[in-house]
Amino acid sequence: MSDFIQLALTQLTVPPGDLIYYIVLVFVIASALQSAFNHWRASEFPQARRAFIGLGILLGAQIFMFLFSGLGWQELVDPKAVLPPMDRAFLAFSIIWITWLYAFPEPNRRADAAATLLSMFIVTAMGLSLISWQQQMANPAAVTLSYNLTMDDFVWQIGSLVMALFGMAVLFIRKPDGMWYGIILLLLGFLGHTGQLLIGMEGDFSGIVRLAYMAAYPILLTLPQRFATVSAVETSIQSKPTILKQDTGGRPERRRYSTDPKTFHALLAVAAENNSTKMSQAITRAIAQTMLADLCFMIYLTDNNKQMVIAGGYDLIREDSLEGGSLSKNAIPMLANSIQRGRPLRLPASSTSADIKGLGDILGLTNPGHLLYVPILTPEKETLGGVLLLSPYSDRTWSAEDQAFLANIAASLVSIIQRNQKITKLEAQSDMARAQVVDLEGRIRDLNSQLEAARNEAERNKSTDIASLRAAQEESQGIIEQLQRENAELRAGKNLPSAQAEKELKATLQEVAILQNQLAEANIKLHGLEKGQIVTKSTEQAEVIASISQELRQPLSSIVGYTDLLLGESVGILGALQRKFVDRIKVSTERIRSLTDDMIQITTLATDLNTLNPEAVDLNTIIDNAMSYTSSQIREKNISIHLEVPKSLSLIHADREALQQIFIHLLQNAGAATPFEGTIRLKVQTQNEDGVEYILIQVTDKGGGIASEDIPRVFTRLYRADNVLIQGVGDTGVGLSIAKTLTEAQHGRIWVESEMGHGSIFSVLLPISGDKLADKQKRK
Repeated sequence: MSDFIQLALTQLTVPPGDLIYYIVLVFVIASALQSAFNHWRASEFPQARRAFIGLGILLGAQIFMFLFSGLGWQELVDPKAVLPPMDRAFLAFSIIWITWLYAFPEPNRRADAAATLLSMFIVTAMGLSLISWQQQMANPAAVTLSYNLTMDDFVWQIGSLVMALFGMAVLFIRKPDGMWYGIILLLLGFLGHTGQLLIGMEGDFSGIVRLAYMAAYPILLTLPQRFATVSAVETSIQSKPTILKQDTGGRPERRRYSTDPKTFHALLAVAAENNSTKMSQAITRAIAQTMLADLCFMIYLTDNNKQMVIAGGYDLIREDSLEGGSLSKNAIPMLANSIQRGRPLRLPASSTSADIKGLGDILGLTNPGHLLYVPILTPEKETLGGVLLLSPYSDRTWSAEDQAFLANIAASLVSIIQRNQKITKLEAQSDMARAQVVDLEGRIRDLNSQLEAARNEAERNKSTDIASLRAAQEESQGIIEQLQRENAELRAGKNLPSAQAEKELKATLQEVAILQNQLAEANIKLHGLEKGQIVTKSTEQAEVIASISQELRQPLSSIVGYTDLLLGESVGILGALQRKFVDRIKVSTERIRSLTDDMIQITTLATDLNTLNPEAVDLNTIIDNAMSYTSSQIREKNISIHLEVPKSLSLIHADREALQQIFIHLLQNAGAATPFEGTIRLKVQTQNEDGVEYILIQVTDKGGGIASEDIPRVFTRLYRADNVLIQGVGDTGVGLSIAKTLTEAQHGRIWVESEMGHGSIFSVLLPISGDKLADKQKRK
């Protein structure tokens, strides 16, 4: 090493040259600190705030060393006893915080904790080094001892090399913005420590190390500039639509907004008229077009502000609406904190930002760009959600003015979101109503099961009673015949003396009288059972079920009334989806009410058949009433009905109510069996058989057909709780059974024709004139 270089390096280690070293470092760090502060004030980025904090720590350390060096120069403290270990410790301390500044620009608790612990370790090592150095200086033979040649200095140099290498490795792995500036800075420090180990200059301070750091520290001036800043030109808000124009510097001024707030409020009024499903997409489209944002998303808080969801979004570049989804707090920690606390947030595009990476993964973007989030707050400062803007295509930075402009827009969204919350409450009420409907359906199924069991038991009991009475009657008749023969023998005086014969004759006659009375009673009971004049257990159960069914009508009527109230929008405006849900509730409730009516009708059917009142009936009126009755069920599945009815139809002689029920049950079965957006065909025609005119009614569905082995069970009372479902039949079994009973009670017949994979045709044949049919039956 030449004498000049040796002299220059020595001047950096002794007063007043060492003061120049500290002044240069302090000046560089202070300049970088001022730049970071200005950047923080202009952008409010958390990265700029962390840079300001880290540079403040470095500046404080260098000022501390500068003061101690000045005190040593003035010989107020012993510079040789204190400053050498402190110099090595503060160099290692600086390496730690330089690595922290460049490698972790975004908030990172683990990195913060690690930097703090390492700093405390360096302070502890400095204390031990001071004690060791004091002990070495206490030795009289070590008056001329150089700290550069001690084992303490060797350990400090090796430790600084290791920390510099570790810092460069962390920067290379994390790849933050501006990582090469940090790597070059640490590399210069690494070369300085390596030179000291190789050359081993005498003295208490290393001139090579100080020269290296004097060359490296100016790189800190690039630290605050790693992230984009908002220029003065971009921060000017254009209150009206503008075009690109030239400023005084000859640069084109970028257009920031496309409309003024009044125009945007008008757009929101239009968006407020849309249904809730498309409302979020309409709002995000209006905001994206107003703010000229590449991507805009509406974020809502649900589940007591614990869950965050993206309700919808809009891509301005592709002019396409975006679907929503859920957000994970762990993927976007800073954004999640801002959303829950109701605070705005601006983040620059950063390769190490957990929020930027998390949004990229959620939205499928390689680089989401710069971020701007503004909360939506009620007048009571309650957080409803917020608006999120991203610029992955234009790389547009967001200024404080952009934030203020968007906050003004967000305030006008409060009424729309609160309206959505009211709709959500209505949906919850609809869910409760549907749950009540499901519960009622279960109760009806249980009642059907009980009714079927009661009927089966009653039939078994009835058969057993009749058989027992007949057996008792036959036994009694045999005994009476035997007694009559014995009586005849006694009268003839064949076997006994006259006195004894007379006595036995009286006893026999008394026994015959008793048996004849018992036989008469048995005949009366048998006749009563056969004619249905005795009230059996099944009749009592049927009356109970009919009574319960009557009680079910009241809550069903309440549900229908409330659904009509909701559909009338007297308690709030319904969106298309909510109206569809309420319509379904009404259809299901009317279906249950229909099943309840079927239950009442089936329990009273035997009595009603005796009160049929045939009269001249217009089939057109019957068809209109039946279609009106089943319209809700048909409309719910968007089914089309094709009518094939002659222009002129003869009046049919039948019971009006029974004929009405036949049509209703056939149409209800076809509606339940036919799939969504299917077709039902109702055909009516006349035909003549053996001089008697009939009306043929045919209802065709597209339910997929009925298997041949199931056709015999179609018109039985199936009661689904105890029987296997019949594929292709939509009815519960009760309706078709009632239709069959009513048809046969009016001298008609009903049958079904089916083809698997296509559908079924239910046919009803009824006589037009009851008189002609009666004459035909008399002739037979």
